[in-house]
Amino acid sequence: MDLHTFIQDPSAEDLASDAQRAMYEYWQTARNDSQLAPKSTLDPVELPRQCLPLLAVLEPLEGNDFRIRIVGTGVRSSIGRDITGQLVSQIKGAEDFLDCLRQCCGKESTYYAGGPASWASGRQEFFTSLMLPFGSPGHIERILIVFKFTHHMPASPRKSPPQVSVQQA
Repeated sequence: MDLHTFIQDPSAEDLASDAQRAMYEYWQTARNDSQLAPKSTLDPVELPRQCLPLLAVLEPLEGNDFRIRIVGTGVRSSIGRDITGQLVSQIKGAEDFLDCLRQCCGKESTYYAGGPASWASGRQEFFTSLMLPFGSPGHIERILIVFKFTHHMPASPRKSPPQVSVQQA
């Protein structure tokens, strides 16, 4: 997989969907003035409803891997299978995505990534994902991901259009 979009600490304007923006706002509120939102704020009743089908909850494990604890129905439908309980390292084609998760966990920071969904066996060809860490400094307990799947390459925010210079003759 080749991630075409990769942003540490994205802003709401960088995100591809209303569901991602709603979850980002939830995470911002949950973390209050702290660097991270505590795991205790992960309450399914309080999560933005439009996000539930599009989310996955991952648990960091020893050895830099992640167990997929929860997968929304929209994610399962888009990727063509249920990956609940699997390790990310066991998903063929998810190597770059695993590296991104490791950075999110290691740097205790939000990430936004997107590109070809080569790790999915469903009908969708591309994805974007917002990764939000929950825990305390030095101890990430969960990473919540909100996906958007599409048939076209996601736009790459923060990429400036090429500069064209015109010289006078």
